[in-house]
Amino acid sequence: MKEVLSLFLLLSTTVMAKPEYAISRFGRPKHTEIEKSMPYLNPTAPKGGRLRMATVGSFDSLNRFVVKGFAAEGLTMCYDTLMKRAADDPYSMYGLVAEKVDLAPDSSEMTFYLNPKAKFHDGQSITTEDVKFSIEILRDKGLPRYKKYYSRIKAIQIIDPQTIKLTFSPDEQGNYDKELPIIMGNLVVLPKHWLKDKDFSSLTLEEIPGAGPYKVKSYELGRKIIFERVSDYWGAELPLLKGANNFDLISIEYFKSDHALRESLKAGEIDFYMEMDQKNWNTAYDFPAVKDGRVIKMQMEHKRPVPVRTIIFNMKKPIFEDRRVRKAIAMAFDFNQINKTQYHNAFKPMTSLFANTHFVPQGKLSAEELKLLNPFKDHLDAEILEDTIKIPKGDRRKILQEAGQLLTDAGWVIEKGVRVNKVTKQPLTFTFTVKDPRIEGLALEFQRNLKPLGIHMQVAKIDTTQYEKQSVEKTFDVILHTWANSLSPGIEQTYYFDPKMADQPGSSNYIGIKNEAIFALAQKVANADSESNLKAAVGALDRAVMGMYYMIPGMYDNVTCVAFWKDRLDYPAFKEEVGTNVPEWWWAKS
Repeated sequence: MKEVLSLFLLLSTTVMAKPEYAISRFGRPKHTEIEKSMPYLNPTAPKGGRLRMATVGSFDSLNRFVVKGFAAEGLTMCYDTLMKRAADDPYSMYGLVAEKVDLAPDSSEMTFYLNPKAKFHDGQSITTEDVKFSIEILRDKGLPRYKKYYSRIKAIQIIDPQTIKLTFSPDEQGNYDKELPIIMGNLVVLPKHWLKDKDFSSLTLEEIPGAGPYKVKSYELGRKIIFERVSDYWGAELPLLKGANNFDLISIEYFKSDHALRESLKAGEIDFYMEMDQKNWNTAYDFPAVKDGRVIKMQMEHKRPVPVRTIIFNMKKPIFEDRRVRKAIAMAFDFNQINKTQYHNAFKPMTSLFANTHFVPQGKLSAEELKLLNPFKDHLDAEILEDTIKIPKGDRRKILQEAGQLLTDAGWVIEKGVRVNKVTKQPLTFTFTVKDPRIEGLALEFQRNLKPLGIHMQVAKIDTTQYEKQSVEKTFDVILHTWANSLSPGIEQTYYFDPKMADQPGSSNYIGIKNEAIFALAQKVANADSESNLKAAVGALDRAVMGMYYMIPGMYDNVTCVAFWKDRLDYPAFKEEVGTNVPEWWWAKS
C-alpha cells in the first residue's frame, strides 16, 4: 500500500522529466554519467599523511550556518550537499547526497532521489526527513541568505525516506526562477536526529555531525583546528570525488600576523601557504629552504574568477550619500603609486566585480545592456549609460582638481585647508578600519592621497573580533572588502543588493545599498534564461554598481602563489581553467 501511495503522489503532480544524474542552468552538463573521474583530479592519488595549513585571525565557533560567532575555516569539508559542482562546469550540479533528480521543464518543482549509501558521521543514514529539516532550520534559524533562498519553496513533500519533492513559488509575473533548482542542489544536509532538541542559532562550540569527507578531531579555541578524514566516507568512490580528499589529517593554525605565519613555514611547522600579498611574495620568501629547493615557490596564472579587492563605503553614513563625493574620493585613490610601493606592481586595476572573466563590460554599452539599463536611467547617473568607469591616469594635479570640483559641486568646500560642508561646517572626515597589517600600508598611502583634497581619513587598526563585529553590524565607515563571484552569477547578486537587507546585521548587502534599480538589475541576472542573456544582465548590473561608486575600484591578480615543502606534498597537473585546490586535490608524499 505504501508503494502504491508513493507512486500516486509522484504521478498526481506536474509531469516530470526522466530522473537525471545532473542538472544544468543552461544546456546539458559537461560531464556524462559514465565518466569515472574528473579530469582535474588524480583518481589514483594515495590516501594518508597530513596537511598543515595556517591563516591569520581567530575563531570562536564551529557553526558556520548562523550569525553568532566567527566560524573556523575548513568546516565546509565536514558537510555534504544534495548535489555538487564540478570545478570545470560552472552551470551544472552533479548528484551527491541526491544521486538523481527530476526537474520540471518550467523549474516549478523538483524531486530528489537520495543515495541510499549516504550517511552522517555518526552512522545514521540520511533520509528525506533530514533534507526537510535542513531547509526549515536554515530558513528559520540560519544566516539571512538562507531565509531568502528557502522562503521561495511553496511546499515540501516527503514521498518516502529516499524521495522528496520541492514545489516553488512563481514570481509576480508567474515565472519560475531557473537558478533556484541549482541553489537547492547546493543545500547542506544536517542531521535532524542530532539537532531537533537543540537551539541551532546559539550552537557554537558543539560540532554538528555532517556527512562530508572530514570531521573535527580537536580544536584549541581561536588557535588551531584539526580535521580527520572519515575512513569510511560514503562518497569516496563517486566519480565527482575520486582522487579528492586525500589527507588523513588537515590542521589549520591561526596566527596574529602573516609574519608569524611565514616564520612557521620557514621552520617547517606548516606544509604550505597560499600567499595573497604580492609584496610579501616578492620580498619575504628568500629564506634558505627556498634557495636550496626544499620549499617550492609555485606561481600559476589562471583563467578563473578572482577575488576582487575594493574599498567599500558604508551607505548608512550620511557623508557618503552623494555620488559626487564617493567618486571624488575614488579618484584620489592612486592605484599606480600604491601598486608600486605596496605590491611591487603585481596587481591589475579592477573596473569590474567580475574581473578575469568574460563578463567584464568592455567600453561602450552593447545594445542588450542599454536595453536593460534604459528603464532605470532616472535612478542611475548618466555616465553609466555612456561608458565603463575609467581608472584615473596622467597628471595627478588635474585628477585632483577634477575631484575637488566634484566635492565643491556637492557642497563640500575648502576652508583653511580643510574640506568642510559649506552649510554645517562639518569636516569631511572618516575612518578606514583595518585588521591586517598588510592592508595598513595601503590605507596609509590612501590617507596621503586624500590630503590635497582637504580630506582627513583616519586609519584604525583593530583586532579581528572587533573588526568582524563592525563588519557584521555595519558600523564601519570604509573597509577593504573582497568580492568573490563565480562563472555562474545568479540569485546571490540579489542578496548583495537587496534594499530590504541593507540594514540587517550579517546580511550579504555589505555596503547597505538601497537602490531599487540596482536590485532590479540583480534580479535580471538571477532570472537569465540563456548564456547570452546572462552576459548582458551581468554587464548591465556591473556597469551600474561600479558607475554609482558605492566602492573605490581596487585591484586583483590572476596568479596563484603557493609555497610548499617539496618532500611533503604532491599535486595533479595544473589546469589554468580550474586553478588548484590544495586541501581537496593534493596529496601527501609517502
